[in-house]
Amino acid sequence: MVRFLALAKASLLTARRYRIDWYGNVLVPVLTVVPVIIALWYGKKIGLGDILGTENYFEYYILGIAYWNYVEVVWSSIFVLRYYMRTDQLEDMLLTPLTPLEYILGWSLLGIAVTTVTSLPLVALAVIMGLIGATVSEVAVSVVVFLLSITASFGLAYLIFGLTLVIREGDEVVSLIGNMAPLIGGLYFPITLLPGPLRHLSYAFPFTWGVDVLRALLTGSRPIFGVREELLILFALTLLYLTLGVLSYKFLERTMRRKGIQGF
Repeated sequence: MVRFLALAKASLLTARRYRIDWYGNVLVPVLTVVPVIIALWYGKKIGLGDILGTENYFEYYILGIAYWNYVEVVWSSIFVLRYYMRTDQLEDMLLTPLTPLEYILGWSLLGIAVTTVTSLPLVALAVIMGLIGATVSEVAVSVVVFLLSITASFGLAYLIFGLTLVIREGDEVVSLIGNMAPLIGGLYFPITLLPGPLRHLSYAFPFTWGVDVLRALLTGSRPIFGVREELLILFALTLLYLTLGVLSYKFLERTMRRKGIQGF
């Protein structure tokens, strides 16, 4: 299982060689503070607290942004896979003894480390300000919610990994989900404000429930249903995403070996 560390080391050495790619990773957490500034400036004027169920705008947004940075970074492994495909190294990669999970872990580890470093100020502020008044049990539940969310993210990465082997455009799927999910998943505003069809679509994302439970526990915001009910939904969706991800990868890998990569 530790073989994925070799991939992580290779990613680090590549990143050291092409350091310009780091600038985007550093700037993204900075740019995500913009919604926080807007909320702090206009929140009380427009009655945002009545919608969110809390006046802790700063903690509310910072916690959501830090959470999403970690969820999304797991999918960065798909871009690495696409790179190997473009450079005609896919066959060599498939001959290695590594499993898909080890590939995803190895290629994501550097991204998780970079996210931790670049988001550290946001995470620190969210923890320091968000844990005020939180009990030990609430903190423990929050850790479980975070781990469930990361597990669900790995399940989705499995699915997209398999799709990339078959239809080639898996990186475009990641870009679509990465741009869509925060907007309809409640990162910037409660999903109760969404039109009916979009709101029902957001229910299918485990991250919708993960960020809502975290905010309810640590900032006192109003949950969509209830913390206990949402924990059950998150747990069920995590199992569903992980199971479907693994099964779909096995099916798609067999399809790729039999029919080849479509359009590649």
